[in-house]
Amino acid sequence: MVNLILGLLTGVAGTSLFFKGSTQAWYVWVLFVLGAAAIIFSFDVLIGSIKEHQRRAALLGFLMFVIPGAVLMGASWVLGF
Repeated sequence: MVNLILGLLTGVAGTSLFFKGSTQAWYVWVLFVLGAAAIIFSFDVLIGSIKEHQRRAALLGFLMFVIPGAVLMGASWVLGF
């Protein structure tokens, strides 16, 4: 269910970048895809580590991937508009 919600949010963000009206440079899309992949992977690490009863590894793995992913997504959002 989490992957479905993340996929929908990523799709909405990508669609808003696509239909903005202005042309985005290629690196905006690269930043967007890398950021989205990092955020989705961070949730996968979080859920997998919690299922294995490794709460500290879950938190550290989540933070290790979600912070750079959020920075990349923010950069693509700012550069896209």
